[in-house]
Amino acid sequence: MKKTLIFGILLCAIYSCDSGENKDTKKEEKTAKNIAILPLVQTGKAQKKSFRHKISVQGSIESTQDILLNTEMSGIIERVNVSAGESVQADQVLVSMDAALINANIQELQSQLEFAKYMRDKQVTLFEQDLGSEFDKKSAENQVVALEAKLNTLEIQQSKMIVKAPFSGTIDQVFAKKGQLAAPQMPLMRLVNTEQTEVVATISEKHFSNIKKGTSLTVNFPNYNLAPIQTSVSSIGSFIDPTNRTFTIRAKTTNKDGLMPNMLAELEIVDFKVDSGLVVPSKSILKNAKNEAYLWTLEQTKKNTYKVQQVFVNKLKAYQGEALIENNQEITDGMLIIAGGARGITKKDLVRIK
Repeated sequence: MKKTLIFGILLCAIYSCDSGENKDTKKEEKTAKNIAILPLVQTGKAQKKSFRHKISVQGSIESTQDILLNTEMSGIIERVNVSAGESVQADQVLVSMDAALINANIQELQSQLEFAKYMRDKQVTLFEQDLGSEFDKKSAENQVVALEAKLNTLEIQQSKMIVKAPFSGTIDQVFAKKGQLAAPQMPLMRLVNTEQTEVVATISEKHFSNIKKGTSLTVNFPNYNLAPIQTSVSSIGSFIDPTNRTFTIRAKTTNKDGLMPNMLAELEIVDFKVDSGLVVPSKSILKNAKNEAYLWTLEQTKKNTYKVQQVFVNKLKAYQGEALIENNQEITDGMLIIAGGARGITKKDLVRIK
């Protein structure tokens, strides 16, 4: 009898325990199922940090010393002293032309000038001795001045029969040939100094107010194995091209190896920056039917789910997946926000996160 009673008590206890455990398990399973049907969202964070906005434009490299050399006087080319690819120094003689006729005229004038000076001296002496007239003295002096002026003109022409390098650089192309008739309108060669280069780009007029002298930029070379250049705007054009509504900017790239005129470049220009601002992921900002911008903030509950709150914001700038918004009392630094999967969510919803 006692054995039967004890066995019954044990069965009852076991049954009661199993029943409690089953109830807890079922409750947990029900809770898990309820959570599983909640919307699943991706999250990001609102952050207080610096923000920069950049624009990308295409430009090209130009040399500040890239010229076609011409002669100022016509003449037969006597010597071409350089070849393509050769480095030259400033004032080095590049091309010489036949100056025989000018040289002969100079010799003739030098003889006439020597005699004119002799006559002038004689007339001055006679005038001082009261044996000559002032008119004869003045005529002799004027003759000397006139011949000296003519001789100076011929000597200038003589100097123009040689073409010198106006600056140091590299001869890129040579067009002149020995025996050829050179003329002012005919280029002789191209001289380039690649140590004095700059990048030039045209930018839409809508960015004019945001780009100033000194604005920082990065120059990339997509077609060449060259490292980017960090520089700044050195000059801004004061003219808007009426055909394409653009203005021109220039930035120095001095002493950068490997640069050549007309090389393609891509410029990244910082046209807007703040040292500290409220930044959120760009994709977290949505718009309603009234075209009002808003985002969803998240607050964790006890059951590892999150309550959502709709916060209207004013987006200032966006760049590379981040957006700068106006400071908002409802959004604090480090606050969780929905960055993906927010479509269809309402103010009363609970959500779960990945």
